[in-house]
Amino acid sequence: MLLPLASLEPDASKSTHDRRFEVFTNGTLSIVEVSIQDSGQYLCVAANRHGSARLLIHITVITTAPQIKHSYKTYVKVKAGDTALLDCEVVGEPKPKIFWLLPSSDMISFSTDRYLLHVNGSLSVSQVKLLDAGEYMCVARNPGGDDTKLYKLDVVSKPPIINGLYTNKTIMKVTAVRHSKKQIECRAEGTPPPQIMWIMPDNIFLTAPYYGSRITVHKNGTLEIRNLRPSDTADFICVARNDGGESMLVVQLEVLEMLRRPMFKNPFNEKVIAKPGKTTILNCSVDGNPPPEIIWMLPNGTWFSSGIKTAQFLTGSNGALTIYDTARDDAGKYRCAARNKVGYIEKLIILEVGQKPRILIHPKGPVKGISGESLSLHCLSEGSPKPNTAWTINRKYVLLENGTLVIREATIHDRGNYVCKAHNSAGDSSVSVPVLIVAYPPRITNRPPQSVRTVPGVVPSAWIAFILVC
Repeated sequence: MLLPLASLEPDASKSTHDRRFEVFTNGTLSIVEVSIQDSGQYLCVAANRHGSARLLIHITVITTAPQIKHSYKTYVKVKAGDTALLDCEVVGEPKPKIFWLLPSSDMISFSTDRYLLHVNGSLSVSQVKLLDAGEYMCVARNPGGDDTKLYKLDVVSKPPIINGLYTNKTIMKVTAVRHSKKQIECRAEGTPPPQIMWIMPDNIFLTAPYYGSRITVHKNGTLEIRNLRPSDTADFICVARNDGGESMLVVQLEVLEMLRRPMFKNPFNEKVIAKPGKTTILNCSVDGNPPPEIIWMLPNGTWFSSGIKTAQFLTGSNGALTIYDTARDDAGKYRCAARNKVGYIEKLIILEVGQKPRILIHPKGPVKGISGESLSLHCLSEGSPKPNTAWTINRKYVLLENGTLVIREATIHDRGNYVCKAHNSAGDSSVSVPVLIVAYPPRITNRPPQSVRTVPGVVPSAWIAFILVC
């Protein structure tokens, strides 16, 4: 049996029962995870009824002192509020224990809320503050000795950020109603916390907090103006400043009269007839305060806002929708909508693309009429909208609704060329009708019988009248 000598191992009995020690059947002693404390003399005793034999063995445990890799940087510069990472990779046998000494002389040997100690010994400092700047020392220690590495952390101020916008200067437009109250936010973040100041239109500087009779600058930087006047229409500038720099917010305030919901100058739905191939303008004039935004919905469901221009459509600032080279496919229902902070309205405009009048009947030659009889000259036409028909005539004529011209009791004086014109908003069409009146001598139209029989020699008791029709 192999045991440490009592003079070298104060508690030999404990060592024999340590789980790190194991004696095999052949007498071999195994020591797991050897440490510096395992150094010393070990005695092996073999005994039976005839006697015993002993073997003394001296064990020296060799250690490797910690060694920090110094090839990494030893200077770190970060912005306040960011995270700093300090490297400290170390080798040694046995594995060294690592801890950090902070500029405040505090020791970090395990992770905390702001300090994260990594497995490889590196240290992360989150939400770095200006007070965190200074020298950080990494200490690696094992029984073989110590090693250290010195870090210098430099923390620079973080420039202010206003309302979460990462720009040095921001311009925004706001509106408010006369006699109302307006609050304008100026939330500034930065390290160290920035100082907030408002520059008034008359170049007066108001530092937060400020409390006046009509104007207040709250602690959080919000500017409050009560009982607004038209003269308050101006630029108000918020400046946030710290050691890292400054940021600026320019607020262009416009004080409006009482708000009014949108209202069309012509509130009724409309029907517009356009000429094919021409430019058509659909008007949508609207009033309101603040000025309403006007949008159009085309028959296919497409929405156009103001200022949109395509090859076929243009939406003007006055609300008008211009349609270039109008075609029949452009016909349909157009909706004009207007909205502002107060309300929303819309109206319907039906667009029809007109069709130029077309005369359906053309004479193949002169139209003949008989003197003294009625004569009808037909002028049937179609178009969109329905054409108006007119004849270049006068005197004894009747113009029927379908465009037919009736000449009553025509005479030879009614002969000549008659022109029929059909007109609508899409254009004109015409046809010339030559008229010829035929005259003839008198003729008997109702002849009497060829003979009339009477009884000769008879004197009638009364006179008998014979009527001969001619």
